[in-house]
Amino acid sequence: MKKKKKIINSYIVISVILGVFIIIYGIYLLSNKNDTKSLLINKSYNIVYTSYENKEYDKQIPALNIKNISKNINEEINNFVNPYINEITNRIYYHYEINGNVLSLLITIEDFEIEGSARLHYLSYIIDLKKNKVLSKDDVYKLFDLNENYLVGVLNDKFKGYYEDEKNKKIINSNLSYEEYLKTHEITNFRDEMYCDISNGKLRIYLKYLDWPANETEYYFGSIGHVFEIE
Repeated sequence: MKKKKKIINSYIVISVILGVFIIIYGIYLLSNKNDTKSLLINKSYNIVYTSYENKEYDKQIPALNIKNISKNINEEINNFVNPYINEITNRIYYHYEINGNVLSLLITIEDFEIEGSARLHYLSYIIDLKKNKVLSKDDVYKLFDLNENYLVGVLNDKFKGYYEDEKNKKIINSNLSYEEYLKTHEITNFRDEMYCDISNGKLRIYLKYLDWPANETEYYFGSIGHVFEIE
């Protein structure tokens, strides 16, 4: 009888602990949801929404819906897209993703007003939703225990590989130096051409460069793309 009573008491204790845990977890989920909602200027819109869309000319422009920081960011986005918004020879699109407390927003412009492949332009924002602030590039790198020198090294190694590959395939002149090769792709400084994005919890670097210089004889970089996922 005593043994049975002990078992019943154990079940009661476990049930109480489980119930308390479920209540606390539910409060945690609700508070997190409310925290995100409390950041919104207009609760009828998503945290990032499409402020302008022209399906005929493939243009979609985002706006941020977060208190305190949206005004400046939305002005920067408008200044970024304004030179291209009335042209029909380009595409404007964006994507965003939330990983934990971090929002990542990337806007891309593909400008086809040159011969060959498009010239790409990027604008990106990584936002700490908990602190309600835009993170600098260095802040973003620290999230992944990385630094700018390491990332520049990664990109430099990749482009050296492309350079050797193109020489072997005779796409470029064998006498072209690596420095001249970078200039043909309009890369003068990897640091200034890097734009951050976070997808599925991983850091991705979008690199702005010209992917089809006039001296190349076949399409090469289009198959490689402008995004580099950092392991």
